[in-house]
Amino acid sequence: MDGPPVPATPPDAPPVQDLATTLLVVASDAAQLGLWEWDLLTDRLTWDARSRAMYGQDRMPLSGFVRDINRTIHPDDQQAVAEALQRAIERKGTLETEFRVVHPDGTERVLYARGQALIDAEGRVVRMVGTNSDATELRQAQHQAAQDSARMARLVDVARALGDAEDEQDVLGVVNDAATAVFGASSAALVLQTGQPGAQALRTLTAAYDEGFSAAVAHLPADTPLPAVHTATTGTTWFVTERAEAPQAFAAGLGVWEASGTDAVGCVPLVSDAGVFGSLSIGFPHPQRWREADRQLLTTFGALTSQALRRIWARSAELTALHAARRSAAQQTALVALAQSLELAQTEEEVLAVVSGGGVSLLGARGAVLCLVAPVPADSATGARLRALATSFSEGTARTEVAELGADVPLPMVDTATTGRAHFLADRAAAEALFPGREDAVRALHEASGTHASAAVPLTDGGAVVGSLAVALEDEHAWTADERALLAAFTALTATALSRIHAQEAERAASAAVRRFSETLQRSLLTRPPQPDHLQIAVRYLPAAAEAQVGGDWYDAFMARDGATSIVVGDVTGHDREAAAAMGQMRNLLRGIAHVSGAEPAEVLSSLDAAVHDLEVGAMATVLLAKVVQTPPMAERGERLLRWSNAGHPPPLLLGPDGRARYLERDPELLIGLAPEAARRSHEVPLEAGATLLVFSDGLVERRGATLTTGLEWLARTVEELADLGAEDLCDELLRRVGERVEDDVAVVALRAHPTDRPRPAEAGPERVPLDD
Repeated sequence: MDGPPVPATPPDAPPVQDLATTLLVVASDAAQLGLWEWDLLTDRLTWDARSRAMYGQDRMPLSGFVRDINRTIHPDDQQAVAEALQRAIERKGTLETEFRVVHPDGTERVLYARGQALIDAEGRVVRMVGTNSDATELRQAQHQAAQDSARMARLVDVARALGDAEDEQDVLGVVNDAATAVFGASSAALVLQTGQPGAQALRTLTAAYDEGFSAAVAHLPADTPLPAVHTATTGTTWFVTERAEAPQAFAAGLGVWEASGTDAVGCVPLVSDAGVFGSLSIGFPHPQRWREADRQLLTTFGALTSQALRRIWARSAELTALHAARRSAAQQTALVALAQSLELAQTEEEVLAVVSGGGVSLLGARGAVLCLVAPVPADSATGARLRALATSFSEGTARTEVAELGADVPLPMVDTATTGRAHFLADRAAAEALFPGREDAVRALHEASGTHASAAVPLTDGGAVVGSLAVALEDEHAWTADERALLAAFTALTATALSRIHAQEAERAASAAVRRFSETLQRSLLTRPPQPDHLQIAVRYLPAAAEAQVGGDWYDAFMARDGATSIVVGDVTGHDREAAAAMGQMRNLLRGIAHVSGAEPAEVLSSLDAAVHDLEVGAMATVLLAKVVQTPPMAERGERLLRWSNAGHPPPLLLGPDGRARYLERDPELLIGLAPEAARRSHEVPLEAGATLLVFSDGLVERRGATLTTGLEWLARTVEELADLGAEDLCDELLRRVGERVEDDVAVVALRAHPTDRPRPAEAGPERVPLDD
């Protein structure tokens, strides 16, 4: 029953627009983020409508205090959230925590909260601001991917168990266990042909139902209207999502489904050399959405079950049947090994090597060919093109040869790749019959490759045919149903591996494209430094060694109207094209403010903070701005002052003329974009002749597994070792020493102050010879 409207926040609570993170409102709308603020002095919590909806409290009255959140946070997660908040307060740092909430209707969601502790002038944490996001769908997708990987791993164990089965009941036990553990089904059945007519045509093996029901279906006629029976007699595969959507042909048998508590089924054929001999059926008590991964997994499971049953039956046959059973066991082992090896393959060539080496050799084939359909550009005037990857052996070395083929080339593998039709050809005559009128061309191709018998099976991805797997034999060969099933299983596993590899390649290509875009934007803003009189400025920028998204690091050096020299190093939070774009905006804003105003560093950073807020740049950054000041009287005395202000950036390093290095550390101040009203301070020290100032981004000193303090100590010691080098050589040597250990982008500015009572060095000042572009 509807009640009076629930107030969004208590009447005396401050509006969301007063939050220190107001600048993130526009970005939060696009990213579906909720905003919140916690006043630690009053314990008041202010959160926006999106946050309340995420917590399921949009229709609940609010007390206005932080305890409101515990009303819907899952009881098992409340302590962890409280501890995460406490750590952020104690460390005056960042909050990151993921937890579950339970909505009033019982719906459970996964939320991700991120926040920042804010301190006052006395260093006390007085507020926390942050965002909420709904991570439910992301976690569900990750969970599904993990489940698919785990199911494939379990299938390897199932194959081993089937290999150890001694009789039909052992197989049934493995099938029942796998139906539950791998597929999450409630029942499993093996429907097998008996070779007898009438009511005894089929026998059913099942252990999932009570004795009465199992006895009722123990023997069935061949026309029983059930999917498992139809599969067992025709080889047709069925994946029925729910009983209400079952094909009309099975309407008369739906009572059996209902009696067994089955609502959805999957049925795959069991095959032998003689053809279809039965079916494997698994049932669910609820609707089942059959994904392509589910279908391929069940198809492979059916192939493994077929192998196990044939192996068992072969044991009671004569010597020839025993030989077939041994071969079947070897093929089953190869299928398991193939699945394991394909999980490790990282390229198409490695997939081909696995299939050629451990798979098709059991069929007596010389090797395998992957015939893959190449994407056709939308504006292309030519038809589909294919790439044929084949393994060749020469001088004991295996290599992959790639050839491009047109869709009209008269080869069975090309026809399979373009039409999805499988071919099992006993000799060249069978291949020639596929292409009427082009028999000569077919014969020539087969003679050139030394092929007589061949087979080609379609590769599918998401239900679409993306190519074919083909094998060739030097002699004529009649393909048995057993071999066809094995090759089909090989192909299903191969298709899964190729799908995974292509998805990874597409992801890497997209990541590389984003990085190139962002890196181009970033480098276009990293201009060459000026060279004021008797000052040498060297700059360097080094992207991360890893193929990661580019960040928002930048450096700058320029001269203001009053002739003072300014240097800047900053780092926008985030690693993507938005971070690079925000970096460009901040860099240009700072340069313009400093140049026009001629203000002190603290005033410039305060103006930048206000501009970032007012212009809704939508990002935060650490920035260090330093300014070299020399008034006319100071110039007469040969003196200079270094003034700087630091917005959350690593402190600058000053190398004195005596070769000793020290960090210019002061109390930390907030990042740009976090709290524009926060006060900022400028600091100053004399800049002695012969001194070198080093300003850098954290990528120079941060290393995985080491603390920031360790990195800063390393840099100070290293700079002291290199004290005799000029600014340019110092930067080069620092970057050489970090080398491939760089895990984040590195920006470095070195400023060397030369004595003004001596001739100006060639490397410093306006007369410096410009570098080539």
